[in-house]
Amino acid sequence: MVKNIFIAILFFSIVIVCTLAGLFVASFTAAEPRQVDLTIYARRYAFDPPTIKLNKGDTVSINLITRDVTHGFYLEGYDIDAKVKPEDSPEYSTLLLRHPSKEDDYQEVERIEFVANKTGKFRYRCSQTCGYLHPFMQGELVVRPNYPFWAGVGFLIGIAIATLFSLMSRARQALPRSSSSAQAVTPDKGSQMTNGWTNES
Repeated sequence: MVKNIFIAILFFSIVIVCTLAGLFVASFTAAEPRQVDLTIYARRYAFDPPTIKLNKGDTVSINLITRDVTHGFYLEGYDIDAKVKPEDSPEYSTLLLRHPSKEDDYQEVERIEFVANKTGKFRYRCSQTCGYLHPFMQGELVVRPNYPFWAGVGFLIGIAIATLFSLMSRARQALPRSSSSAQAVTPDKGSQMTNGWTNES
C-alpha cells in the first residue's frame, strides 16, 4: 500500500516537473521585440494573410486594405475593432478604428497600431456584414512563445516517463515474489530428503 502511494506521488511529480520544464524551454524560445509593419488585404470572404505570427513585445503596425466592399477587423484579446471602406484606388482604403472596452466611436486612422503583449492564439474576424459567408471570414494571430504548446509537450513527455517508470517498478516488485516462492519450495524438498536419510539411518 505504501509503495503504491509512493509510486503515485512520484508519477505526478514527474509530470509536474516535465510540464514546468516545457514552460522553461518556451521562455528560451522567445525572441527580442521588434517593429513589425504588416499589410492585410480583406476581401469576400477571407483575409490575406490568414495567419500572422509575432513575438511577444513586438510593436505592430497594420495597414488594412479592402479589395471589394466594407469589411471589419475585430482582434480578440486586444480590444481592437476596425472597419475599412473602399476607395477609388484598390491600394487605398478609409480605415476607422475604435476600442470596444472604452465604448468610443470609430475614428479615422492611417494604421492599426498595438503592442503584442499577450501570448497565445487570437482570432481576428470581419465585424461588418459583407455577405452570405461573412461568419467564415476569419484569421489567426499567433504571439510566441506559445506557452500552452510547450507545456503540453512537457506534460506528454512527463506522462510517458512516469508510465515507463511505473511499469518498471511493478516489474521489479513482481520479481522478488517469484524468487521467494522458489525459495519456499526448496527447503521443503531439502527437509524431505533429510527426513529420508534420517529414516534410512
